[in-house]
Parts: sequence; structure tokens; C-alpha cells
Amino acid sequence: MHKHWLTRALAGTALGFVCAAIACPARAADQVEQHLRDQYLSKTFLLRGFYSGNSLHFDSAGTLREDPTPGDWTVDGAVQVNEISISRSRLLIRASREHLGWIQGSGPTDLHDQLGKGKPDKDEKKSRTLQIEADLGPGGITAEVADAALQRIFLNSNDHFADLVPDYWKPCIRAALGIGNDANMHGCRLSPDFLAIPGVAHASDSPVRTEPETAPKIQQLGTRPPPTPPVDENGVYRVGHGVSPPRVLSQSDPEFTEEARKVKFQGTVVIWTVVDKNGIPTHIRISNPIGCGLDAKAVQAVQTWRFRPGEKDGEPVAVAIAVEVDFHLY
Repeated sequence: MHKHWLTRALAGTALGFVCAAIACPARAADQVEQHLRDQYLSKTFLLRGFYSGNSLHFDSAGTLREDPTPGDWTVDGAVQVNEISISRSRLLIRASREHLGWIQGSGPTDLHDQLGKGKPDKDEKKSRTLQIEADLGPGGITAEVADAALQRIFLNSNDHFADLVPDYWKPCIRAALGIGNDANMHGCRLSPDFLAIPGVAHASDSPVRTEPETAPKIQQLGTRPPPTPPVDENGVYRVGHGVSPPRVLSQSDPEFTEEARKVKFQGTVVIWTVVDKNGIPTHIRISNPIGCGLDAKAVQAVQTWRFRPGEKDGEPVAVAIAVEVDFHLY
């Protein structure tokens, strides 16, 4: 009888070990999923590379399995995580893309996915849907492994958003972050919600001082401040002081983005450009954006424009000007 009791006890102990071996990984995965929900669910992140498409698959090194197709950050950059889970060493994310537009100078804001009559547009919602899969590798599933995978997918606090956007966006974003001093970027603003997204504002970014720390010099009565030079160190003139403005000779209309068309979003993009001696626009940069992918379309259109160059003393010179590109559906 003692022998049978011992046999049953050992069998029960062995069964306990087997159950523990099965339950522990499942319990650990549950804990990791809870960690991921706490840290990522219902929050907005910027997709590294601003990849377009409705489905993205990453390997364990963070490399896309399909050919990457970079998109415009105002329609393909920001995503809100709606569901996040782990299945068989794979990280599964269901998210919604945020189509960002500047509304009354408030900075990038997610546009409503509704048509003019206020009825939900199913096609618009479908176009925003994004599914992400990422392999976590052969090792154990831990919060650290999952977080590392997500940092290869989304921007994090170590990234510099201003360095990752196209060149024509850089002065605008730097001005919006307070780390640029281009006075022409008057329409560049970032909303507090967008600034809170990881990777947008870097800890090392320090605002550029536009005023000296010491007290300003007092101008004596009856004197005038010295005139601003009409030409900069690169030989680029401004209109005035005997410099005539460039004149448009040919221009092409910009294309509407499908994202803007679906929500009937329209407006005007202001672009600063230098028209060189040959009448070709160079150094194009966005000064007053409207978002929803329209800024990139405006830049593409202006690149094809041709001008009669500005002149000084009868000779063609490079002149910096602002041009407006209108997007209207009617």
C-alpha cells in the first residue's frame, strides 16, 4: 500500500511538472501581451520609413519582407494601434492610419473619415486599415524582445523626426520644433498631440534663440536701422531694392491625393523657392503646409514650373519668392 501511494505521488509530481512546463510560457505570453496593451494600445506612433500599403511584414531584424514603398508622412506616417497580440512568436498589430491635415493653423490633425453629409465612408475606413506582423525570433517571448521589435517598426525617443522627412519638409519641421531660424516658415506649427508622439521631439533639440540674451540696444531718436541686405551670402536676392520678381512662363496643375479627395479636403500650400538665373525653381521648401499628401504634390508641380528670371540692373539673378499652390475640388 505504501508503494502504491508513493507511485501515485511521483506520478502527480511529474504531471505537475508537465503542466507547469506548458502553462508557464502561456502565462508569460499573457503577461507580455498585457505589457504591450498598456504601452501601445490606443496610442499614436510614427511608422519608420512611412511605408504605404495595408499590410506590412517584418522579419526578426526589422526588415520588410516585401519591397518597401515609402509614402508621404502626412498620410502614411502616423498610425493608431487598435489591437496588439502575440501568436506563435509573431507580433500582430491592427492599426488605423491617421491622415493628417492642417486645420486653421493648428498643426497636423487627423481628418475625419466622413463625407460631406456626415455619413461614414466605408471605403475611407478600409483604406486606413493597416495590419503589421513582425517575427520575434526563436528566443523566448519577453517584454524586452517585443519592445525591441516595436522600436524597429515605430520611431522612438532616440529618433529625430526632423531628419527623417524629405528635404523640402526639413526647414518647416525644424521651425515647428523651435530648432530652426528660417523666418519664412511662418505657417509651420505642430499640435501638442503630435509633439507627444515618440520620435517627434528629441531630448537634444534645444530651441534656437532669435534674440540675444543681453538687453537690446536702444536706437537713438532720429536714426534709422541699417537696411537689410537685398542679397544673402549665397547670392540669392529678394524682390525690391531694384530687383524685379520672376514671372511664371509655364505651370502645371498639381494632382489631388486620393486621401484628400475622399474627405473633400482642400486648401492652399505656400512654397518658398529660389528661381535661378535660368528661370528654374530650386531649393523648394514648404512654408505653409496643409497636409493630407497635398504638400508633396505641390512640390512636384512647382518643380516643373518655368519662370522668366528676376533681374537686377538688367541682368538675370537668382531670386527667392513665395508661390501659392491651390487645391480646390470645385
